[in-house]
Amino acid sequence: MNDWLSVEVARERRESILTEAEERRLARHAPRKSLWTPLRARVARRMFQFAVALEKEETWRAVWERLEAPRHP
Repeated sequence: MNDWLSVEVARERRESILTEAEERRLARHAPRKSLWTPLRARVARRMFQFAVALEKEETWRAVWERLEAPRHP
């Protein structure tokens, strides 16, 4: 009985190792997010902070136009 249990535990462990390896393999080949997306968001936030600090209507308008600009792929 004990021998059957150890074989079953070893089989389950082997299956989990193979599953994890397959997930890692798939993750390596997954398409990565663009590096520009976070940079664009950071720049937009900085521009907005700048506009708030200056409190000038022209700056607000320029920032708002930049935030609403269509994204090009």
